[in-house]
Amino acid sequence: MKIQDVKKKIIEVIKESTETEITLTSETELFADMGLSSVEVVVMLGDLEDAFGIDIPAVDIRNVRTIGELSDLIIFILKGDKTPTSIGGEL
Repeated sequence: MKIQDVKKKIIEVIKESTETEITLTSETELFADMGLSSVEVVVMLGDLEDAFGIDIPAVDIRNVRTIGELSDLIIFILKGDKTPTSIGGEL
């Protein structure tokens, strides 16, 4: 699966999970722009984990502020890399 496809699916899952009507981009902030509560974030993360068959450790999500940062984290987990993810390639 291409990274762009993963990013598109992440946005689709977030949009469905949060039932938001705003336009989501990689720069969209989960709290400031979307106004998500901590409970809504937990539900959204569960939906993302189910969609991709992964576990997102709570410690890794602490510093995530934007959809782009969340996408990078999910791609990193999917690739199983020990180094930061390079954007634009394939998984």
